[in-house]
Amino acid sequence: MIRVYRMAPDVRTLGPGSRFCLWVQGCSRHCPGCMSPETWDPQGGTLWREEDLARKIGQFAFEGITISGGEPFLQPGPLATLLGLLRAGRDMGVMVYTGFTLEELRARQDPDTDAFLEQIDLLVDGPYQEALDDDGALRGSSNQRAICLSGRYAAGLGDWFGKAGQRRQQVQIDEMGVLRIGLRRHEGGTGMG
Repeated sequence: MIRVYRMAPDVRTLGPGSRFCLWVQGCSRHCPGCMSPETWDPQGGTLWREEDLARKIGQFAFEGITISGGEPFLQPGPLATLLGLLRAGRDMGVMVYTGFTLEELRARQDPDTDAFLEQIDLLVDGPYQEALDDDGALRGSSNQRAICLSGRYAAGLGDWFGKAGQRRQQVQIDEMGVLRIGLRRHEGGTGMG
């Protein structure tokens, strides 16, 4: 089961191309200035069976999926299963935001974490640090890295990741109300989402 905060199709502000975005629920990091504190509660959100979530996501057309949160690596096994189900039916890229560093994740020596990492093409790692928010595209703060775990996004990465002043947002409305998607411009005290 995956604890989900929210999801949105046709997102163009959290990675290359048209993306399906999935925000998972639960985070213990509580970074000051976080743009998504509503995702912190580990008991919030909605529980989804991996198969049901894969069917729902599979209804949409997209180049890739972006998973954020909350903290995705608090649910690595179920997310690895979900990505395996989705990739069985289509070619798609996977981008994941995490507050952990890749080194911390590998040091876990955990089969679920390793299985999740194997499914990821682009990992944006490291905790959000408000003092290092430089308005860089697709990252919350300059300490965060874009790590290509496959070759899928390697060629164009330097053209879009971390570019100052290139943050974009889009607005969608769903059954939960208005959703602002993307990182907001840094005006002191803003985070990532």
